[in-house]
Amino acid sequence: MSSNADAKLIGSSLVYHRVGSVEALRAGEPIGITIEEQALAVFLVDDEVIATQGICPHATGPLHEGEIDGRILTCPWHGWSFNLDSGICEDDPCLHLKRFPVKVEGDDILVGL
Repeated sequence: MSSNADAKLIGSSLVYHRVGSVEALRAGEPIGITIEEQALAVFLVDDEVIATQGICPHATGPLHEGEIDGRILTCPWHGWSFNLDSGICEDDPCLHLKRFPVKVEGDDILVGL
């Protein structure tokens, strides 16, 4: 499993929080969680754990309830799609998902905030 840390993040300022287990993701259950007032959505895509903001920037839909096709996440409310690698919205390139760095330690998923 690898990290999907954004290049702009400063590693020394991050605090990692346990958000769930890889086993739960493998069972097909994306994670929706709020930590320090930040809603997060966590997915397993191609054996990589990916963490994004949990609320759609288009209309505040709960992204952990969205559908994933390949590396594209579609919001459950209005169907807007986001590339999980770049965070860019396919329907409006001005919108993008914030992504968060991930560490996997054993079965624990840790997300840096």
